[in-house]
Amino acid sequence: MAAKSEVAEFKAYLTNDDGTVKVRALNANKEQFDEIHKNMEEYKWVEGDFLLASYQKNGTHFMWEIMTMLLRGSAEYIRSPKEACMIDLFPLKKTDAVFPSPRVLNTHYRLDVLPKEFRGRKTVLVIRNPKDTSVSMYFHRKNIWEKVRNIEPQTFSQTLSTFLHDKDTHMGSYFDYTEYMWSLRDDPNMLVIFFEDLILDPVANIQKVNEFMGTQRSPELVKEIASATTFSKMKEGKTSKLVDHSKVNEHMNSFSDKPANMTKISEQMYRKGKIGDWKNHLTVAENEMFDEYLAKWPLSKEIKFTFI
Repeated sequence: MAAKSEVAEFKAYLTNDDGTVKVRALNANKEQFDEIHKNMEEYKWVEGDFLLASYQKNGTHFMWEIMTMLLRGSAEYIRSPKEACMIDLFPLKKTDAVFPSPRVLNTHYRLDVLPKEFRGRKTVLVIRNPKDTSVSMYFHRKNIWEKVRNIEPQTFSQTLSTFLHDKDTHMGSYFDYTEYMWSLRDDPNMLVIFFEDLILDPVANIQKVNEFMGTQRSPELVKEIASATTFSKMKEGKTSKLVDHSKVNEHMNSFSDKPANMTKISEQMYRKGKIGDWKNHLTVAENEMFDEYLAKWPLSKEIKFTFI
């Protein structure tokens, strides 16, 4: 029992260059954090690779599939696990064995707390409206982390309170993350795509990614990728054509006394993928509280979020 408690309570942080920003890491224990962080610090960027940045539950799997399809020039679903390209949870020294370059590495960390080697690279940033993000975070916690890790269950109301007010949460606050990453939007190496725009006009937005990456894929292939990555087709395609998660399972389970099956976890990643699901979960009072928070958040006046 002591080992489980230690896993649940472990805390480590990534900081920016001057130490004014610290973001809590998403790692099971010190051994896992040390290995992953050491790999980040020692990593040398490979030209031709791309970085995908997004806060948790902002469409990471969605965009990673699109970007990797564009890189490979095919609308076939990717058979290797995306988790092997997630620098936050999988050591980069092991990534080559699963995904040789060119590839799309992905992270939920804001870029200023990552080593300098990852900054200024060709990066696609995906942003999702905060209300749907909070709902998706709740189900992610309930369906995945509460089962995989020894953490106490939360009600939606508790998750919402954490989402709005807790800055010491894994990967940091959505609002702090979005503020910083939005400040980089004019960097020529950064492309900002809104999750909602991908849903509402996939062809036009995949074409933006195609142009940004310089992959020069045909309009026909862009349309094929748009069709393949609709939520219903992708959920079916990614769960019926199961990928080999053995290397990721081996790594993740080496740090835990509660084995995780990344195949089953990956299947839980695809829940609804809709805009406006928050209306099914926020009470009138919770929505009013959320709106009051947003009214005080300067960026909500600058970013025209699509809530539907």
